[in-house]
Amino acid sequence: MSRYEQPEYSVVARADGYEIRHYRSYLVAETTVDGEFDSVGSVAFRRLAGFIFGRNSDQRKMNMTVPVTRQVVGEDRHRYRFVMESAFNESDLPQPLDDTVTIVRVSDGYYAARPYRGNRNERRFRRVEAALLDDLERDDIEVVGAAQSAVYSGPMTPPMLRHNEVLIPVAWTG
Repeated sequence: MSRYEQPEYSVVARADGYEIRHYRSYLVAETTVDGEFDSVGSVAFRRLAGFIFGRNSDQRKMNMTVPVTRQVVGEDRHRYRFVMESAFNESDLPQPLDDTVTIVRVSDGYYAARPYRGNRNERRFRRVEAALLDDLERDDIEVVGAAQSAVYSGPMTPPMLRHNEVLIPVAWTG
């Protein structure tokens, strides 16, 4: 279990190698960065970390949360998100001073989640994504959106101890 707060969810089904989760709605700070998969993370992280560490309308420092997510949203275009603490809502969350950072409410929904350890590079992510997509097809579960990388461990964590996941939105009637 992580020592950091994360979005609230319940596991609604388990299958070989993955689970289906229902996430409640939550707030995120997000930014979009252009560039190659393996080279844009530090730019996005600096922007989002700046916001939660005081570069906001209240100069308020907020706690880190997990996961940090990344989703490919176009050719060499990546959306990164930091989950906001659940104590905040739209009316009391400070506003970013960096105009490349926005606050968004993520709607509740169902996601297939497959954990993996090790490196978080594009090759590893794509391999785990492909395996999860194959399993969802095998189990006749409809995919309704693009995969995202979810990172739960900091950069100083040894690769074999890192907790990462691939999350894919799915239609679930369970």
